[in-house]
Amino acid sequence: MRNKVNRLFSILLLCILLLTSCGSDAVFNQSFVIKDHSWKDTFRPVFKVNITDTTKTYDCVLTVRTTVDFPYSNLWLYWTINGPMGKSKRFPLEVVTADPTGKWTGDKSGSLVSFSKLFMHVKFTKKGTYKLTFEQATTQQTVPEVVDVTLDVFEAKSEQ
Repeated sequence: MRNKVNRLFSILLLCILLLTSCGSDAVFNQSFVIKDHSWKDTFRPVFKVNITDTTKTYDCVLTVRTTVDFPYSNLWLYWTINGPMGKSKRFPLEVVTADPTGKWTGDKSGSLVSFSKLFMHVKFTKKGTYKLTFEQATTQQTVPEVVDVTLDVFEAKSEQ
């Protein structure tokens, strides 16, 4: 019995070590699942990013995952940033999903395709919480076959 407990403890410890050593270097990471894989124009995920260090430059990367049945060669979005001082700015963002020949521009794995886009390289001027809101910006009420959206914020490798 003691041998089984020791073996179980060893396996558990190994799993914990593996999981903690494979972590992302993102200072922020959050995903929103798109219900029924249909991004309705009323669904606007809000990511709340807390910035504590204004001396660093950050890269903000949006990842959109679709199914292989996504019917378009791009996805237009609007993203809005609201800073801790209450100021707000809105920007368009195009995520190209296929080249002119119809080949996916993202990483395909099984029935999913992942598209990542660096959309902001910034040095935040104020400490506090920044709210980034994304909305689909098509002429349709619903964009089909969108699985989820993820925001990652990384410390920039270079100041550029």
